[in-house]
Amino acid sequence: MDLSTTYLGLKLKNPIVPSSSPLTRDLGLMKRLEDAGAAAVVLYSLFEEEINRESHMLDRYLTEHTESYAEALSYFTEAPRYHAVGADMYLNHLRKAKESLSIPVIASLNGVSKGGWLRYAKEMEQAGADALELNVYYVPTSLEISAAEVEQIYVDVLTEVKAAVNIPIAMKLSPYFSATGSHGQGADRCGSGWSGAVQPVLPT
Repeated sequence: MDLSTTYLGLKLKNPIVPSSSPLTRDLGLMKRLEDAGAAAVVLYSLFEEEINRESHMLDRYLTEHTESYAEALSYFTEAPRYHAVGADMYLNHLRKAKESLSIPVIASLNGVSKGGWLRYAKEMEQAGADALELNVYYVPTSLEISAAEVEQIYVDVLTEVKAAVNIPIAMKLSPYFSATGSHGQGADRCGSGWSGAVQPVLPT
């Protein structure tokens, strides 16, 4: 029986694609998924906010005693050089997955800032990702922001990332929209002429 299909323009031998989860943190487990018949894998997500938090913590520890004595300031390099430690680990994992697996490897990104979305999307593409999954979860905390403005934030992120990379993109959508179907169509339209997908994420 022929179970071949396409997803994000990628030709797959079947529609079984393990999603982003702890399983994809381990190369050995991903090899087992491939051997069991998985047609592609989605890596666990890179969270920009976690990288920022780790960077701030590291900066605090490195500078905690810098005023203790004159030489202390020269002991460590400037903290900004450590900013991408978490990202480097993710990108190295992505490269090793591409080297070890014969099936497509889809990266997953949960950004916070415009710069983060664009920077890490480009780096994931350069590291060999066959496609990119965007996890956008914006929580409106201002009473002045309308539903339409919230939806536009999603569309803007998708439009900007799409313009920055050449690999296919899938965007996960929260089900908590007043008109999820219409919003999904709007996001899909900004990907016209490109292999993309909009995935509503339903609550469990």
